[in-house]
Amino acid sequence: MAMMVPTHQDILDAARRIKDKILRTPFIFSDPLSRQVNIRVYLKLESLQPGGSFKFRGANNAVTMLTPKEREKGVVAASSGNHGTALALAASLVGIKATIVLPDNAPQVKVERIKKAGATILRHGSHYGDSEEKAAELGKEELVLIHPFDDPRVVAGQGTIGLEIDEDAPSDLEAVLVPVGGGGLISGIALGLKYTRPQVEVIGVESYAAPTLTEALKAKKPVPIIPQPTCADSLSPRFTGDISFEVATERIRQVILLTEEELIEGVRYCLEELHLVVEPAGAAGISALLAGKVKIKSGPVCVVVSGSNLDKKYFKEALGL
Repeated sequence: MAMMVPTHQDILDAARRIKDKILRTPFIFSDPLSRQVNIRVYLKLESLQPGGSFKFRGANNAVTMLTPKEREKGVVAASSGNHGTALALAASLVGIKATIVLPDNAPQVKVERIKKAGATILRHGSHYGDSEEKAAELGKEELVLIHPFDDPRVVAGQGTIGLEIDEDAPSDLEAVLVPVGGGGLISGIALGLKYTRPQVEVIGVESYAAPTLTEALKAKKPVPIIPQPTCADSLSPRFTGDISFEVATERIRQVILLTEEELIEGVRYCLEELHLVVEPAGAAGISALLAGKVKIKSGPVCVVVSGSNLDKKYFKEALGL
């Protein structure tokens, strides 16, 4: 499939397709966090989606668009966990088989969720990039590849979050903070807000361990990186997607980088102050606010809380156990 950037109509069509399959997640004002950072802060709780992350949107849109012949073949994807879970669940809803290729370092909580969804799990390589190569190989042979972030069907699905933010957010919304891995989420949201709220700044949040979008914007093209070990496994691909890079060059003016300590602090704050279970990647926007790294005028801001699949070891680390 050609890497075409989804249009606004593509995102509207995706919203119609997946409306009865996904959760229209809450958009809530956070009084504790607003007081902490002295800015009005709203949370878009994608962590409550089935499968525990926003990925359920894009996976459902992609699966719904498969042809009868493609459904017979079944789907395959590489994943560090969340896309695999989402695709397995989406495939099970329509009765097609799913194969998920996981690296050896995939968090166990995510592996268990994929198993429960009924997918076939194939372990390959020590990092997500190794698994991606294997999934692409299988996609050329007998299965239909659903890429986790560089697929217009997936990006259009994630873009439905932007439509919902537009409907729910106050009229003076200044910015949206979005975690960045391969870029499917941030590009989808930027596109979803492009025509209705062009004045809203979409800000990316990455880990220093895998600054894929930061390096791509510096180089003026997607470039491969060597990710370092990180608690935020969902933020550690080897490159930013072609779609996200094209959108970012037009719409993204600020990308924030976080340390491992800052990422874990976001998890701790969610647990202790907001009573939310959020994985490090999912809490990245909150981490950025707590670290004082968000450059805006006065707010308000929306933080996309993207995932809740918190590995036990980081749960313990965040609480100092």
